[in-house]
Amino acid sequence: MTNGLLLRLLPSKRTWRLTPLLLVFVLATFPARMASAQMGQGMGGMGGGRGGQAPQGKPTQSSPTRNNSVGPRAGEPSAEDEEEEVRSQITQRTEPIIAPPANPLAVSPDVRLRIGSDREGAVPSPLGELHQSFFPYYEEQRGEYRLRAIPPLWLEHTRGVEGRAAPGEPVNKDRESLFALLYYQRRSSFLDVDLVFPAVWNFTNKVTESHTLVLGPLVHRTAPFENDNWLAPLYFQGSRKDGGYFHSPALLTTTHWDPKGAFTLSALYFRSRTLSDVDWGVVPFYFHGDNGNEEGGRKTYSVIPPLLYYHGERENDDSSTTVVGPVIAQSTPKRSVFDVAPLFFHIEGKPETGGVRESHTTLFPFFHYGTSEKQTLFVLPGYLRRVTKTVDTMVTPFYSHSETRSGATSLSVVGPGVPLYYHYVDRDSGLRTWFIAPLFMQSNSPEERAFLTPLAGRFETYGVSRTWWFLPTFVVSTDQHGWETNFYPIVYAGRTDQSIHTVVAPILWDFASLERRTTIVAPLFWRFQDNKDSSITQVAGNTVYLQKRVEGGLDWQFHLVPLFSYGEDPHGYFWNVLFGLAGYSKGASSSQVRALWIPITVNGPSARAAADLGPARF
Repeated sequence: MTNGLLLRLLPSKRTWRLTPLLLVFVLATFPARMASAQMGQGMGGMGGGRGGQAPQGKPTQSSPTRNNSVGPRAGEPSAEDEEEEVRSQITQRTEPIIAPPANPLAVSPDVRLRIGSDREGAVPSPLGELHQSFFPYYEEQRGEYRLRAIPPLWLEHTRGVEGRAAPGEPVNKDRESLFALLYYQRRSSFLDVDLVFPAVWNFTNKVTESHTLVLGPLVHRTAPFENDNWLAPLYFQGSRKDGGYFHSPALLTTTHWDPKGAFTLSALYFRSRTLSDVDWGVVPFYFHGDNGNEEGGRKTYSVIPPLLYYHGERENDDSSTTVVGPVIAQSTPKRSVFDVAPLFFHIEGKPETGGVRESHTTLFPFFHYGTSEKQTLFVLPGYLRRVTKTVDTMVTPFYSHSETRSGATSLSVVGPGVPLYYHYVDRDSGLRTWFIAPLFMQSNSPEERAFLTPLAGRFETYGVSRTWWFLPTFVVSTDQHGWETNFYPIVYAGRTDQSIHTVVAPILWDFASLERRTTIVAPLFWRFQDNKDSSITQVAGNTVYLQKRVEGGLDWQFHLVPLFSYGEDPHGYFWNVLFGLAGYSKGASSSQVRALWIPITVNGPSARAAADLGPARF
């Protein structure tokens, strides 16, 4: 403790400069303090008055004075002074005094558990006076701490020396010894160690009741419900209360297990378990898996890669799949499948176990026949026949026919081996359409009618729209919103509600609406007009006209590029020659003259300020 106190009293590097001043201050004040103390003791010893007592009514250095001077007064206090002193004592407020905690560094168990501490279980520093001796060996003691040494042959460090601890301090003897820098020994209440470097290691942990012995490559460890035995690098084995492990690189074997699972790998054999789910195999010859579910969800599989064999079963849907080379067999409660890929495919329904009565057979690419409760399908090269409860369809390269709902609609097509004939009838809507390609097409219904020839065509929806087409690409159409006339790909004109457009490519583009209008006659004329703010941007040859609505009227400009510019706004006007070689502009409060592109203010605040300053100096 004395050494620690001296270290704390030593000045740091930052206070060495103040050391001379501190020394002078101590030397100057120490005699004065000693003399003052001796005088105070002498006066007290002599009584400071008769009988060794202080004079009545006069304060001494040992009594409170409440900011009054210490020592005898010049005279006795008057009655007014005593009354004033009593009144000040009565009216004076005193601050409450809160006693400090008995142990300011104490931490409650809840707080320690929440924040933790890196000093948990640390051995406190020894207390007491340091004692040292140097013969026949070096020894130092401080309280219950002791160090003995004969370097480099022997060193011993002990905490908890018997009979040396402070009163009330618990004693846990802990001795560490080092002999010839090779043998280390420790004896304590919780740990015993014997270590002969580097071959022998012997540890005993009395708290966990574990023991570890290391003899070169041999390791043996025991603990409650645990043990480990190693012969590195040939053999590693251990067991725990709920599991264990075994590793042998020489045998190409590793395994570990616990209640939740296990894994084993030995040469080509492997086995993996997760709870009741087990997978095992011999790589790459055989693989098998079983999830071990006993509640109706069991799944198993087996794979033999050299034989192209796979078999899997699922208990929850009572299904199975087997693959042997190109042969595929599947079975479910509703259907069974047998395929020989890629030529033969067969599906058979199981109505007795919840499926439908069906059968489908395919011999690719020659034949397919399928039948079920809802339809039949028969396919040959160049022929297809499909029949359902509402549709009967036949398709061939020369003739195709389809009927729905007992003839409610019918479609007949002749072709494409001959000139295509198409005939469609919908008796419910009254629609009849037929055409002979590419000569004539006609369609009629209560809602619309149309005809088409190689030279012209007409398409009309009664009361809604009408369109005429003429060879080669001339189209005229009208509808409820406007009209349109197009001669592709050059002329486009029309109106849609309040918008119109006219295009003669690639010369004229004109688009107009209630809000804006854009007109372009390439490449000399460009005009953009916005009716919301009466703004206009117009370029015609080498002239530019700009206009927009501002507060009080219009702001407009005209430019004859590059010769002349003129513009007006509600507050004035301007003109320029050659973009300012000469020009003049007049505003609401100022005027400028341009000469050689230099603006000169001739009227306005800046001009008046220049006149007040007198003639310019250069």
